[in-house]
Amino acid sequence: MQDIDTTSTQSLIDRYYQEEQAQREKEQSLASLTVRLDAADLSMLNIVAKRFRKTRDDIVQDLLSNALVDLFARIDVSERKLMARDADEAAKSIADEIAEENGVHSIEFKTGVWATHDRNITKIERKKAKLVTHESAADNHSSQALSTNASDDPSERHDNSEETEQASNDARISEQPTSAGVATSASVFA
Repeated sequence: MQDIDTTSTQSLIDRYYQEEQAQREKEQSLASLTVRLDAADLSMLNIVAKRFRKTRDDIVQDLLSNALVDLFARIDVSERKLMARDADEAAKSIADEIAEENGVHSIEFKTGVWATHDRNITKIERKKAKLVTHESAADNHSSQALSTNASDDPSERHDNSEETEQASNDARISEQPTSAGVATSASVFA
């Protein structure tokens, strides 16, 4: 709540100071990285940054962060857990190097980031595998229902047509993509 002696405009200036301090602290927790790009990639980076009123550094930082998670997700399961452990262990020493480089005593950083990513990716992979299993079971069920109806007496086919239609609809529904099995960086790592 704002002080009686402080006007709205003055509290706005206080907020600006707080935002400036937070930005300074954030910058001190980052390391610099030099990247070389060809003209086509650099021009697109410039256009995207300009369109969304961001700096190129902001765009590249977000882009690289998301790309690393995507790459990590494609690594073989047996290697991913070990790599997550190694990266999380190395983060502390890298954080100390960044702090030294930026002239601060220490910086705050999240621990266990890559182990968390690994757990989330593993959950998604299990859900996908379960979904595929259910889809193949539905396909088998509808195939069996269709073959059973084809071998029945023609007079009984009419009575079973509703079951065949339902099995066909079930198979069609199971073939449609669902959002439960779709992995995006926004849904997995938010």
